Amino acid sequence: MNKRVMIIGAGERICPLDTIKAFSDVICADGGYKHIKNIIKPTLIIGDFDSLSIKNVPKYIHVKSYPKKKDETDIELAIIHSIDEGFDSLYVTGVTGSRDDHFITALSLLEKYKKTEIHILTEEYDIFIMNKMRKYSFVNMKNSQVSFLSVTEKTAHIVSNGLEYEYNGNSLSRNNPIGVSNRIVKNNAELKFEKGLVLCFLKIS
Repeated sequence: MNKRVMIIGAGERICPLDTIKAFSDVICADGGYKHIKNIIKPTLIIGDFDSLSIKNVPKYIHVKSYPKKKDETDIELAIIHSIDEGFDSLYVTGVTGSRDDHFITALSLLEKYKKTEIHILTEEYDIFIMNKMRKYSFVNMKNSQVSFLSVTEKTAHIVSNGLEYEYNGNSLSRNNPIGVSNRIVKNNAELKFEKGLVLCFLKIS
């Protein structure tokens, strides 16, 4: 059975609360707790607590505290904890807003932990890494905007079915982002490739 978890960061923009409520396991990365305080009880609050005082956390909520001087961001600590706890699918929100550097850092974590299914959810997008030699399906997403960016120097032998601009063995390169602003035109679209790594931006609202 697929185990999934929602991770909430302290960024100003998060996915809809109804989306978060659909998860039985919710982890707040430090100040991410502010988004669900008095609404949803998190499974855990993790981080260095530089933006949230432990004194303000109810005693019935489990916390995991780290030193302020550390190599990992609070979001990465939450990702590491989730992987260690055996979660298969990680959904991360609250990494966008006024701190663009935090958003770029979160994107880099998708590549770092590419063997784990991790999605970044914003108000409008589902952002995730696509790995080679696997077929990705986009079900009931007709008319949705989608962009494919090569994370590696080159992504090769891309084949798609159901996109406005189809791939028939084409390649993408990191310095030529021609995969931006495609569109899904079928209820069941597919994409796969044989070499490289792709960052997908799927518009969900």
